[in-house]
Amino acid sequence: MLDTELWTTGLTTMVVGMGVVFSFLVILIFAIMIATRVIRVVDKLCPVAVEEVKTPKKISQDESEIALAIALAVQK
Repeated sequence: MLDTELWTTGLTTMVVGMGVVFSFLVILIFAIMIATRVIRVVDKLCPVAVEEVKTPKKISQDESEIALAIALAVQK
C-alpha cells in the first residue's frame, strides 16, 4: 500500500500545481499594479469631464401649500 513511487508522483504533482498557481497569482498582482499606474498616467493626461448633479430645489411649507391650492383650483 505504501508505494513510494506513487507518493513521489503525487507530491511532485501537488508541488508543481501549487507553484503554477502561486506564480500566476504573483504575476496577476504585478499586472494589476502596472495597470493601476498606467491608468493614473492616462487619467492625468486626459481627464474625464464630470457633470455636476443638480439637486432639486427644496420646497418650503408655504410653496407646497400654494402648489396644493393651484392643483385643487385646476382640478375644479
